[in-house]
Amino acid sequence: MTPKEHAARAEELIAEAERLYQICLVDYQTNINEDDHADQPHVPAADLAMLTATTQLAQAHATLALTAPARPSSVPTDEDLGPDVMGPRH
Repeated sequence: MTPKEHAARAEELIAEAERLYQICLVDYQTNINEDDHADQPHVPAADLAMLTATTQLAQAHATLALTAPARPSSVPTDEDLGPDVMGPRH
């Protein structure tokens, strides 16, 4: 993947992580309201696992978007390199 593709994928995953976070938040708030005597409100483990995995993937793609080496679009010509690099021409 190119850095731009990694950045685009990171954005998609961040949006998905936000959606999953909202689901977990609703679960948390709903469980607080239903059982005021619970020590800790319950959020389903599957929701938390998906949120964690999605967030980690977003972080990985964001990091790769920043650190992926740029690929040259073409091989440099003699003019690009200058006369001193290639030596005198005969």
